[in-house]
Amino acid sequence: TSRGYLPRFTCTNVLIQPIFNTHDMMKPVLFVLATFCLAATANAQISFGLRGGMHQLITKPSDITVGSGDTSFILGLKDARVGYQFGGYVRFGRGIYFQPELMFNSSRADYSVKEFSVKELVKNETYNYLDMPLMVGFKLGPLLFHGGPVGHYYLNSTSELTDVEGYEARFDQFTWGWAAGLGVGAGRVGVVLRYEGNFNNQGDHIRFFGDEYHFSNNPARLTLNVNFKIVGR
Repeated sequence: TSRGYLPRFTCTNVLIQPIFNTHDMMKPVLFVLATFCLAATANAQISFGLRGGMHQLITKPSDITVGSGDTSFILGLKDARVGYQFGGYVRFGRGIYFQPELMFNSSRADYSVKEFSVKELVKNETYNYLDMPLMVGFKLGPLLFHGGPVGHYYLNSTSELTDVEGYEARFDQFTWGWAAGLGVGAGRVGVVLRYEGNFNNQGDHIRFFGDEYHFSNNPARLTLNVNFKIVGR
């Protein structure tokens, strides 16, 4: 400006205001980012930290038959590899608390393709998501108990199933699941174990020749993370 003033940037005009002018799929992402930003300047009982760990799918669905007649084949989940995740969290409150998180999550699955009179083929897929758990819980001594919804924002994927004729992947941009778990902490370090479920069918992104295929069950996994508190008591 003529007086040499610099524009003032705040969490409100950088993150919160765009939430109301953004595509619906991105609003949950911006909401969590705004929460992290606001936590840095708020005067409430707030702690902030980093977290990371691994997860393992614990549901193995039945195989599905793709197509019909001589051109049909069997598609099955052969193995779900251990995945990893990392990110951060903000905790509002002490005894009873609200804890939004922002986590990068990577998963891999190996699929078996069994055609008649042809040996089994193994094809893998890797998926990357931005997970947004919104946990509500309470603290009892060193123990933490919490649960709540989890948003999954699809980032990207790679797949060897593209080698199979007619395959196409159509991931929903944003889906919801839920999680419940417990943790134990001492000082700035804590360990958290959770059970996570999903409201979508497993493999519902799978398409062959334009037709949708998915496994009959909803995916569920166990996650084990280490928390490191940076700010707060």
